[in-house]
Amino acid sequence: MKMSVVVPTYNLGSYVKGLLANLAKQTVDFELWLVDDGSTDETVIRLNRFVEGNPNFHVVQLEHQGVSVARNYGLRHATGDGIVFIDGDDLIASNFVEILEQGLDQGAVMAVVGYEWYRRPAVQTDSFVELDQKSMFDQVSHHGTEVGGYVWNKAFRTSAIKAANLTFDESLHLAEDYLFTATFVAHTPGKYVYLSRVLYTKRNRPDSTLHKANRQDRNEENHVFDQIYSLQKFIE
Repeated sequence: MKMSVVVPTYNLGSYVKGLLANLAKQTVDFELWLVDDGSTDETVIRLNRFVEGNPNFHVVQLEHQGVSVARNYGLRHATGDGIVFIDGDDLIASNFVEILEQGLDQGAVMAVVGYEWYRRPAVQTDSFVELDQKSMFDQVSHHGTEVGGYVWNKAFRTSAIKAANLTFDESLHLAEDYLFTATFVAHTPGKYVYLSRVLYTKRNRPDSTLHKANRQDRNEENHVFDQIYSLQKFIE
């Protein structure tokens, strides 16, 4: 199975160096799309140096339009059987892509691994457990669950994304990943697998979108979760 990794970046400074080092150590080959959202610092210079000599690695710089525009660009251009989204300031284990690939190889429409961000799985295991569609929706449609509604600790089967005609909502500033994930699950019956081992570390960057959110953004997020809860009717 061919895997595509999509990484949006924007003015990440030195943070991006950690992820690039992790990507260089992955234990399987993969296609990489580094999609920069109009950075004005040295982020793109670092990205271009990193991809030199690897025809499977690509850098694209867009005008500054937001993370969803960057992810959608990667989504349109990815050619893999599975798609993995990673935030450019985070860290991944050396077998992150390989393990997600193994999950999809088991016939799953989505594979998930454990993450560390304020919390970590209570018990870490070395084998996937299977979840049905309803159980997965319960996990991805609420804050604070072990699986989470984020896109960055998951691999999605590309054919299932296309079948759901799914893209990221480019009008949103927060919770766009929750909406993408929950919509995918609500419209995609099939096998879901989860490995409760921490292979993804979310880093807290002081100037991230999450930390700069204002009251209007939080109200927008509440509206998004109302949309998410309404999706439950598709699987009950």
